[in-house]
Amino acid sequence: MEELVFNFDESEAPKKKEVITYEPVEKGIRRKLKDGKKFSYEATADFGRVEIYDEELKKFVKKQDKRRKTFKTLAEARKWLHQIEVQKAEAKEKKVVFKNEGIRLVDVADEFLELKRKQAKKGKIKDSYVEQLRIQTDHFKRFFNGERTTFVKTIQTAQIEAYFEFEEKQGISRKSIEKYKTHLKQIWAYMLKDKVRYGVSENVVEGAEISAPKKEYKASALDYKQLNELIYEATTMEDPSFLYLVVMSMTQGLRRGELCGLMWKDINWETKRVTICHNRVQLVTKDTVKLPKREKVREIELHNAGYTTLKIYKEWQEAILGRPVAPEAFVLQWEINLLQNYVCHTGKVSRKWKEIYNYLNKCRVKAKKEELPYGRIHDGRHTYITLLLHGIEKDDKSIIAPASFFQVYESAGHTLPRAMQNVSNTVYNEDKGDRWDITRFWNEAIFTDIAECWRFACEVRQIEEEMMTELEKATKQAQKQQRLEKAKVERLKGNPPEDILIEYK
Repeated sequence: MEELVFNFDESEAPKKKEVITYEPVEKGIRRKLKDGKKFSYEATADFGRVEIYDEELKKFVKKQDKRRKTFKTLAEARKWLHQIEVQKAEAKEKKVVFKNEGIRLVDVADEFLELKRKQAKKGKIKDSYVEQLRIQTDHFKRFFNGERTTFVKTIQTAQIEAYFEFEEKQGISRKSIEKYKTHLKQIWAYMLKDKVRYGVSENVVEGAEISAPKKEYKASALDYKQLNELIYEATTMEDPSFLYLVVMSMTQGLRRGELCGLMWKDINWETKRVTICHNRVQLVTKDTVKLPKREKVREIELHNAGYTTLKIYKEWQEAILGRPVAPEAFVLQWEINLLQNYVCHTGKVSRKWKEIYNYLNKCRVKAKKEELPYGRIHDGRHTYITLLLHGIEKDDKSIIAPASFFQVYESAGHTLPRAMQNVSNTVYNEDKGDRWDITRFWNEAIFTDIAECWRFACEVRQIEEEMMTELEKATKQAQKQQRLEKAKVERLKGNPPEDILIEYK
């Protein structure tokens, strides 16, 4: 009988199941044992009940948040728990709001903003950048607040995407939402430097997608006929502030901040030159005067239309004030600003530009005229540069030759490549033909007689006023006084006054 031999492989034998038990050591710490032998120490930190976004339910639910961490020694476990308690105490001293033992996103955003403000005071970053962050922080609070209050440790990528969708529904552009995303990424990067305190382990913003389609804004430029029509429409207004914006942006190439920052002392009436050395911008609801973009101070020539517009504007302001304008006063001042002696708020200029532009187009439609293409106030520079570089072909086939490339960019205050900069500066500053090409160009391109159109419009308004009844005059005066009182109330509240449109005719 053959003997049976069995080869036994020990690797195939069932392994003995390890028995893991726990033994309490002290509050928050227990000893982990394997088969009754000491193995490690487990520390537990209780953060209380927190809100977390449930993907299936599509809403926020509350759950107990406990975090455990294993250490080789008891000393390490004690150290970890102690660090958490210290950080909680420090956070409370700094008045960081804790709810259910968690830190809210809105509070971290305020903390991050304060850090950036300190950096701005040291000159490391610009105040304008801090102001952008402040506005964006206010946007975060609109969503991550109230019922939507969330703690940073519970926020997932899905919630960030939900926030992007929320902003899209509010009419915020994709470009702006992309800026919000960058800001949120920076906040999470800031929190990851102290993972224990904030309870975050990854940047959940990184993978968040923006569903809003990309909309590329195309700057519009008027042709020389449309430009002349717009100038004419501006001369018919009772307040020449819009005329100033049109002429100085579209035919002199000034930026919005430069339009707001121009002072009467910057104008040399004898040489017909203007020094662009001030840029007035809005920072934290306050106007701030600084150097132009890229700190590039420049001098421009006034063509006939630009010179006439500034003369009309100056005489109009002096008639309202009953005295000469102060050299240090800003040029851009609406009637309501002059009457109540406060500076035109820069944040309202773009809004007023849009309102008046739309008003003009409505009047043109009623008069059975074609609407003028609308563009932002900054698009005025686009008109300025486009016409200068391409030249103009008139109806009689005559050509207004384009100006020098270097001249155009220097007059507009653009920064050229270093290799071209020296050439540009030389050409522009020597006054040997090229600089005057721009003046020559606009003297030929602007065929609207601004002085004559303004004089005629003033005469028409005077005749209309003489024909008004006493009741109509009293009503008009009462409406004007009402606007003034409203502006005064807004200023007393500490809010930037709404620049109320006067009755344009």
